[in-house]
Amino acid sequence: MSSNFLDYLKIFCKSGDGGAGKIHCFKNRRSKRSFSDGGNGGNGGNIIIKGNKRLKSLNTLKHKKHNFAENGEIGGSNCKNGSNGKDLLIEVPLGTTIKDINNNILLKIHKHNKNKLLFKGGKGGKGNSDYNFRSKLDLKGSPGKSKWLILEFIIYADVGIIGFPNSGKSTLISKLAALNTEIKDYSFTTTLPNIGIVKYNKWYTFLILELPGIVKGSNKGKGLGINFLKHTKYNKVILIILSVESKNILQEYNIILEELKNYDNSLLLKQKIILISKSDILSFKKIILQKFPTQEKTFFISFFNPKEIKNIKNVLYNHLK
Repeated sequence: MSSNFLDYLKIFCKSGDGGAGKIHCFKNRRSKRSFSDGGNGGNGGNIIIKGNKRLKSLNTLKHKKHNFAENGEIGGSNCKNGSNGKDLLIEVPLGTTIKDINNNILLKIHKHNKNKLLFKGGKGGKGNSDYNFRSKLDLKGSPGKSKWLILEFIIYADVGIIGFPNSGKSTLISKLAALNTEIKDYSFTTTLPNIGIVKYNKWYTFLILELPGIVKGSNKGKGLGINFLKHTKYNKVILIILSVESKNILQEYNIILEELKNYDNSLLLKQKIILISKSDILSFKKIILQKFPTQEKTFFISFFNPKEIKNIKNVLYNHLK
């Protein structure tokens, strides 16, 4: 992910106003009678939302906070209707939810290349040639719809990696997905989500997501984790990574579970795998295995051992398939 990663945005959208109808008459020379030939106004353009799987954030929209569809054109003489306003198409990444400022959900975008109507354009006014024309009140087109909107994007990823700072999350995703991530020896190296594609074999791939480090109190806004815990929503498997170098590895594990529970209790129902990193410190293995609950699958890994990396890929594949 680039530093331009954006998963929350407020924008203004307005569909087009309907064009006014036309009052016009022409006189037939033969009969010397006047005939109404004013055309109808064009309809205003719609606001259309389209899902695009190639987009990885809301960054493409951040410089366009005000979005307007075209207005319909005024009707003409000789029964010519005004042109309809052009629709405005807004593309968003899959996993985007669109809400009003009161947090009422208007649309959820989950399908690629599928258009959804957000706001319909205003209807054009009637010209005096229209058989429904009754008075000058019919001339005026109806206005478009306008609102401030909140766009919230949640990453689609099969596997989410969660752990304390310096537990080995960045190293793990770099090994599994062949990413060149920034890895340094201090806390909170990862300040944004990292997402990678893991190739299991010639025909199967899956998405894996690394979240910034979780600390105690993340669900209340401490640290960086709270801003990104929402991206675990679509994870099929949550991979909890812990380091044997931790002062209290079991306490860290319990803190992570507590933070997930306090943020969204349903996260605890997802499949979870415990991964103990830096397993080259062999003396810790027996002690650690005795501490963890038997219902959670626990694995040890050394990032320097290709066989253990391959084994984790196998484990994840078996959980996902």
